[in-house]
Amino acid sequence: MKTKNLHLKFKKSFKKIFKITFLLLIREIYLFFRNLYGLICHPFLTIKRIEKEKDLSQELLIFGLPGYFWLGTIFFLAILRFLMGIRGRLGWIAHTSLVSITLFSILMGFWLFWWFLKSLQDLNGGQK
Repeated sequence: MKTKNLHLKFKKSFKKIFKITFLLLIREIYLFFRNLYGLICHPFLTIKRIEKEKDLSQELLIFGLPGYFWLGTIFFLAILRFLMGIRGRLGWIAHTSLVSITLFSILMGFWLFWWFLKSLQDLNGGQK
């Protein structure tokens, strides 16, 4: 009887945890894509809104985007090389994609940093 009751409590709590986790995941995905679209259309307002809301998860997702692109490319190339059984130097396709994603990540990082500085200037009253 006790084990059956304990099993039901565990099942109910697992369902609640799963439901809350699922809802939080949907919320974070929605906010991420909303902020990503906002960065493309109006970066100043989006960064200002992210800083005002003080949502650390969105700050990490948006401002870490260049690093995620770069690390994703490194991971993807490593997995492909492992699956294909290639050892040694990179081929010209892998080398070109690595260099292009690195440059893209650096440019995106500078772009985000520039808009972040602009939003900080506005929050501080236009001071430099």
